[in-house]
Amino acid sequence: MEKRQFNRVLFDTPAQLRQGNNIWDTKLVDLSIKGALIEYPMDFEGDLYEPFQLAFRLEGVQLFIQPTGHIVHNANHRLGFCIDQIDIDSVTELKRLVALNLGDEDLLNRDMEALSECVD
Repeated sequence: MEKRQFNRVLFDTPAQLRQGNNIWDTKLVDLSIKGALIEYPMDFEGDLYEPFQLAFRLEGVQLFIQPTGHIVHNANHRLGFCIDQIDIDSVTELKRLVALNLGDEDLLNRDMEALSECVD
């Protein structure tokens, strides 16, 4: 059964996963308002119980989007990243990108409502 609350948009873009002084190069597979799926980084030795920062810049966007979050699953050579904190500029850009790629404002509005329920 599908447990996902948020609509995901496929992306194939370079990203970095950071924890403390460690930085791993990876790739964004898909993205939502609340998380991302990334490729399992080479030589990854992160502490899955500690927060990570994910950093990426999407085509046509000058701003690096850098949410802080945690890994929620590790399967099929991919990591599921859940966003815990994100700055206002990044969330605004993320919302715009997801809206453009979903092509349906109603879907985005439902995601934003679900996100606000997660925060309450």
